[in-house]
Amino acid sequence: MLPVLSLVFLLSPFLVIGQLNIFFEWLEALIHWIASISSRPLVFGQPNLVLLFSLLFILALIYDFRKKKKILFGLSLIVALLFFINKHPLQNEITIVDIGQGDSIFLRDTRGRTILIDTGGRVEIGKKEPWQERIKKANAETTLIPYLKSRGVNQLDSLVLTHTDTDHMGDMLELTKHFTIQKIYVSKGSMTQPDFVEKLQKMKANINVVEVGERLPIFDSALEVLYPFEQGDGGNNDSVVLYGEFFRTKFLFTGDLEIPGEERIINTYPNLKVDVLKAGHHGSKGSSSPEFLAHLEPKIALISAGKNNRYQHPHKETMERFSDRQIKIFRTDEQGAIRFRGWNSWKVETVR
Repeated sequence: MLPVLSLVFLLSPFLVIGQLNIFFEWLEALIHWIASISSRPLVFGQPNLVLLFSLLFILALIYDFRKKKKILFGLSLIVALLFFINKHPLQNEITIVDIGQGDSIFLRDTRGRTILIDTGGRVEIGKKEPWQERIKKANAETTLIPYLKSRGVNQLDSLVLTHTDTDHMGDMLELTKHFTIQKIYVSKGSMTQPDFVEKLQKMKANINVVEVGERLPIFDSALEVLYPFEQGDGGNNDSVVLYGEFFRTKFLFTGDLEIPGEERIINTYPNLKVDVLKAGHHGSKGSSSPEFLAHLEPKIALISAGKNNRYQHPHKETMERFSDRQIKIFRTDEQGAIRFRGWNSWKVETVR
């Protein structure tokens, strides 16, 4: 029905087909009825081309065999299975979401457990007069939220807010309008910021102040909190740092950690090695120091930055440090989202 109505819509500037208006009205009424069932829309995810054509083919068969109950039942089960696979992909995933200038990292395992590290958010420079204010969408409305919905997500088990910079947590309230969030993890230092605490209270979720050594289950293993060691100020060097080894690959997510925090990591964890490093502070020259890279020995560096951003992230000096150590670089401003996926090993792909 939808393809036929789409064709009618495309022909409407040239042909008057008023008799079909009733079908548009029926479709709109159906959409409103489905929306009334739940306070949130149903999210099935965005099918790939193979899945989409399979669904269309089986729906056509259902129409042809609509009078044969046994065949109809079997085909209906296949449709339900395809919808389930689309909503719950049978693969593990770690994605650096392309949200522009900011950070947001999504993890999901084959059991459906989900972790989101940071939400991103638009940073406004300078205070505007009331007459200068204009209505605009939150950054997550056009980046993070559509991506999560395209992956069939309607709830997040854990949300980690690494620190209180707007480009890491600015869209936290927007996220609650679209997804149920079970638990939020923050640093002690972040809880010293009144504006941040006020936003947390509005989210009405279970808040957990992290401690070093705390583990967040995922991929039949866990993300472990390595830092901060004591209460800070919620700034860059108070970022929550997370480490995990998943399918023989070691990941380190560093938020906006800069050189002073990196030095403390080096001194506290003398044997720490990683395969994949999420570069601190979007590839700033004040992070990913030569000593830090020599200590960790990463093979891959991930950089989340906005295209042509005003901060000129990632900085040339940082890129040269990666090149000098022959570290493979993936960056969202040039390649889009960076996704690791697989069952018991990882395949890396970029997604525009």
